Amino acid sequence: MKITIEYYGIPRQRVGIASETYEFDRDEMGIHDVIRAVASKHPAFEKHCMDDGIVNKHMTVNLNGNQFFHSEDGIARDGDALLILSMDAGG
Repeated sequence: MKITIEYYGIPRQRVGIASETYEFDRDEMGIHDVIRAVASKHPAFEKHCMDDGIVNKHMTVNLNGNQFFHSEDGIARDGDALLILSMDAGG
C-alpha cells in the first residue's frame, strides 16, 4: 500500500520536505507504525517531534483531512494521506 505523508510547521522544518510517499507490504496498518517509519527515516523528526516513541504534545496527526489523532490509534489504508503538523501550524 502507498501512504502520502504531508508535513506542516515544525515537522516540515525537521524533515526538510513538504511531503513524501511511503510504500508498505500490508493492506492497512496502524498510524503508530506509519509514524515509526517516518521517525526511522528522519532522525531529526524523532528528536524534535516525538517523546517516548509517540508524537509529542505539540504535534497532531490528521488522516485524509478528516480526523485528528493525538494517540496515533487510527488505521491507515492504501491511498490515505497522513498529515503531521505542529499545533500552531493548523491556524
